[in-house]
Amino acid sequence: MAGQTSVLIAEDYPDFRARLLALLEPFGFNCIPVQNGRLAIEVLKDREQDLHLLITDMDMPVNTGWDVIAAAREHRGAELPIIMQTGEAGYSYVKKRAAEFAIPLIDKVDVDVHLAPAVRQALGLPEEDL
Repeated sequence: MAGQTSVLIAEDYPDFRARLLALLEPFGFNCIPVQNGRLAIEVLKDREQDLHLLITDMDMPVNTGWDVIAAAREHRGAELPIIMQTGEAGYSYVKKRAAEFAIPLIDKVDVDVHLAPAVRQALGLPEEDL
């Protein structure tokens, strides 16, 4: 599955976006990086684009990660797995909202440790795949 798995990555900071790509690309994912919520929503609306996973930041210019998640649910349905990674993961209102959307929440400081297991779980991949 990994060779054909498309992952949309919405992250406004170029260095952190590159870090996410570095964590995912060795596993053969087709990563689609975008630098703001508006561009992520455009990809989500494009039904010609296969998507298997969305990884989004919370605070981004143009549209927030919450806007992106709402668009994902509207245009791709509840079956598209979503992971939010943010520097604000420790705040109770962020945890509550992520729980309402039933999505995993990863603090940016922990992304190196927690991203691969979250992706594995979201995609239903065996542990040895990530």
